[in-house]
Amino acid sequence: MKAKITTNAGTFEFEGDDDAVEKQISAVLSISSTMPSAAPISPVEPSSSVSQKKRSSSGKRSASQPKMLATLLTSKEEVDSLRAYYDAKKPTTQIEIFAVLTLWLKTNKDMASASVDEMWTLYKVLGLRQPKNLIQTFRDGKSKKSYFESSDGGRYFITSYGETFVDHDLPAPAKGSK
Repeated sequence: MKAKITTNAGTFEFEGDDDAVEKQISAVLSISSTMPSAAPISPVEPSSSVSQKKRSSSGKRSASQPKMLATLLTSKEEVDSLRAYYDAKKPTTQIEIFAVLTLWLKTNKDMASASVDEMWTLYKVLGLRQPKNLIQTFRDGKSKKSYFESSDGGRYFITSYGETFVDHDLPAPAKGSK
């Protein structure tokens, strides 16, 4: 299911199974109801995900834009925790950054898997430059490093090997030191 809502806090788009989308909508509506009204809340506009997955005439898939998940980090403490964890691990490659962020989500948000939307949101919060193709970073982390495994719906979970790498090999030792 896909849904798009506009509230006094902004416009939000959600995609996922019905329960997850309904939870996100409820969270946004409850947060926006506490904010001063600047614009009326528009009704939810569900759309079929099947119609969104058409191929272009060249045979390539049209790249959908990642979405900012407004309810992923709900407090300043979570943002500070994320920033401190990222700074402590000092990842140097995009794959390492994805591994660090995915493990942080698993540990601190009890999220078994992550998608490009979570990565996009966390990159924005941290002020990092995103890779050109977010899903490719997950794919490379899976095929080249074995840090991830894929699950349904474009989601990836960190493997035990990926967790071990983040826990024990990051931050990488400085060059020239043992």
